[in-house]
This record gives sequence, C-alpha cells and structure tokens, in this order.
Amino acid sequence: MHRYLTRAALVVLGTAMAVGSTGCVTIQTGGSRPATSTPAPGEEGLGSGPTGQPESSASPAGGGGQSGSGKTGGGETGGGYSEGTKDPKPSGPTIVSFRIRQKPKCAQGTNINPIPGVPVILEWKVTGTDTVTLSVDGPGVYDSYPAQGSATIDFPCAGPPGDTVTHTYQLRTVGGGAVRSKTLTGSAVVYEIGEL
Repeated sequence: MHRYLTRAALVVLGTAMAVGSTGCVTIQTGGSRPATSTPAPGEEGLGSGPTGQPESSASPAGGGGQSGSGKTGGGETGGGYSEGTKDPKPSGPTIVSFRIRQKPKCAQGTNINPIPGVPVILEWKVTGTDTVTLSVDGPGVYDSYPAQGSATIDFPCAGPPGDTVTHTYQLRTVGGGAVRSKTLTGSAVVYEIGEL
C-alpha cells in the first residue's frame, strides 16, 4: 500500500511539472496569432518594443535634437561677424574737399566807367600729405600750396559778348602715397564794354 501511494504521488508530481512547463507556451499553426499571448519573462527588449508602443523617440544624448536650431554649429557661433568691426581707412592722401568759394565774373561797364571782373577763389582740404599743386586749363603746374588752403586766380574773359567762358582747375596731391586728383570748372558770361 505504501509503495502504491508513493508511486502515484510521483506520477501526479511528474504530470504537474509537465503541465507547468508547457502551460504558458502557445503553439502557432497556420500563421494566425492567438488572441491572447503573454510574453515570457525576459522577452521584452529582444526585438521591437512592446505591442502598441512606438519605438523610442528620445533624442540622442547631449541635446543633439537642437543641432538645427542655430544654438550650436553655425547660428549664433561661427557666423564670422564681430560687432564693432569697421572697414579700414584707405591709406595715402585723401582729398576731403575741393570747391569754388567765389564764383568768377567777367568785366563789364563802359570804357569810361569800367567794372572789373571778379577772380575765382578755390578752396581745399587734403589729409595724408603736406603739399598739393594746382593746374589751370591743362596738365602743367600753376603753383604749389599747403594741404589745406585757398588760392585766388584771375579769370580771363575773351570772346564775343554773350558767350560763356570756362576754365578748369585740377588739384593734385604730392607725396604720401598714390596721387589723388580732383577737377573743377568755373564759368562766367562775357559782357559788352560800352564805348562813350
């Protein structure tokens, strides 16, 4: 009797172990998925994520998701612009100003009561050198002057009454680098001088 009970207990125990080891396994046939399937412990993470959840959408470590925002890699840094930079000033002499301060006039009046003509007055300011030259009606040098000053030059008026006489004046820098020049034109009307 005792041997029989022991043998029966072993059979029951073996059957329970067989059922326990195979009770959670689902065998698929025909390619259809069972309605309920509980993953065995340790199955999560061995392939795709759990059913119904998208794969990980976390951005890479170190905030790489902001690389296109301009905060790293070329927006606010690396642009090449430095606030406060200015274009360098040109080297050598510079003609700051050159103008006709007094317009010329031709002589008028009569032979008994003449009114003399008015000369042209030129004025200039140059930096980067100490000397300039003036030319009148051509390339020859009329005279040399300091870098800032003025010159009073007679204004010849030849021609028939009513004509307009013009003369050109060129200012040129001397020394200090590349030569700079500027040209002005003065004009005046010729008057008839009456005979009495």
